[in-house]
Amino acid sequence: MNLRLIALAITVSLASLLAAVCTAGTQGTDPGYRLFRPVGPGPHPAVIFAPGCSGFTPSFAPRVYERFAEQLQGQGYMVVFADYFGRRGLTGCAGSSLSHAEAGNDVVAAALWLKSEAAVDARRITAIGWSFGGGAVLVALAEHSEEQLGFSRAVVYYPFCRNVRAWQTGIPVLMLLAGDDDVAPIKQCQEATKSSVKPDAVKIVVYPGAQHAFDVPELPSKMKYPFGTVGYQPEAAAAARGETEQFLKAAR
Repeated sequence: MNLRLIALAITVSLASLLAAVCTAGTQGTDPGYRLFRPVGPGPHPAVIFAPGCSGFTPSFAPRVYERFAEQLQGQGYMVVFADYFGRRGLTGCAGSSLSHAEAGNDVVAAALWLKSEAAVDARRITAIGWSFGGGAVLVALAEHSEEQLGFSRAVVYYPFCRNVRAWQTGIPVLMLLAGDDDVAPIKQCQEATKSSVKPDAVKIVVYPGAQHAFDVPELPSKMKYPFGTVGYQPEAAAAARGETEQFLKAAR
């Protein structure tokens, strides 16, 4: 055999071996996500959090996401924060041009990373989004096939649906809407759902009289901002948490 061909063959073989070793070494690594790992080897069901416009540490309730993550962790779920604001050096929507599509891509990336983890049950990954994050999750449904998504179920709290269009994936979705929401009007979400390929796969729950951010106990019952009204409603918050827990358990 020609010596140059032999040398080329050896080089290719070494490159292939190196690539295989590198790929194997990346399995189980942490790419910088904030994680809440449950006790035990697993495989565990997993949940991805997609925050609202104020990010994961809103000034009015800096531990609101953390508390819920700890609760799910105690129930045996692996929780990962898809911090699309933080990874871009942002604290929230204010002054940001971040799109729902970009944020949705970050949720999908987190889901695909979770699927590579040996401690995670790849069949039981759920995305949960609030407000802006809820819109990002729904946009991801419209822009990715079920195989590309990485997650197989979704929960959206008062999602911002202005940029959401009908989606062709038929995964189960739980949509928790505030009846008096003037920040993210529910009609836009309802219309997008009706036009989707499997509207029966979406469970819509509307809480009459509830405001945007109805599940944040640090808020008063009603507070007006230039962008709209927010407010805590304990009855709606408890009911929505119950719906969410039932929905997650149904995947087991």
